[in-house]
Amino acid sequence: MPRHDDEKLRRFLAARNKGDDVGARRWWDELVTDNFDRVKSMVLLQSRGHLSPTEQEDALQNALLKLSKNMFLTFRGSSMGEWVESTRTLVFGVCVDIQRRAANISKHQTQLDRHDEVGDHTARYDARVYEAIEQTRREQEQAADDAERLAGHQTFLDWAVPQLSPTLRAVIELDRQEVPVEEIQRRLGVSRDVVYKRRSRALKDLAKLYQEYES
Repeated sequence: MPRHDDEKLRRFLAARNKGDDVGARRWWDELVTDNFDRVKSMVLLQSRGHLSPTEQEDALQNALLKLSKNMFLTFRGSSMGEWVESTRTLVFGVCVDIQRRAANISKHQTQLDRHDEVGDHTARYDARVYEAIEQTRREQEQAADDAERLAGHQTFLDWAVPQLSPTLRAVIELDRQEVPVEEIQRRLGVSRDVVYKRRSRALKDLAKLYQEYES
């Protein structure tokens, strides 16, 4: 079994060029599975301050679905760098779509509130419509709470990241700046595997520091 993304992408391209749909699907699915954490990070970074946790989860599921089905058919690159950039563009579009949908719901809610304020009580809504309105109100309140918690997380990271070892801190600081993995490799002069291992170790150390921070 190939160990690296570049090899899996090469095998996907070779199978697709030969018309081997089964083989192409196999290598593409493995590529998507291996890059789940990367796609999740893209969603979190792109939606930071814009989407609630529930909306972020929707964005992740939609991104993975489009990545698995749509990009499987439309990808025309030949390198992992192009694959990453295409995925980042896809994630951006998904997050924007969900943000617009949330904005439309909010706008509809505002219109309903204004309609009630002028004293027009002629409209009657069944139980399902009423529940949908209440759900929108709850989501808006949750979004406000999430924004406050996010600000707290930023404060935590500003406190915790400097406490990491220099090698781990270098990876996390670049990751917070949304620097692609390939660029982190180049700047630090290490392999992709080393970047992932250091990031995983840094996240574990941050989790321990968060317990201390909260106590």
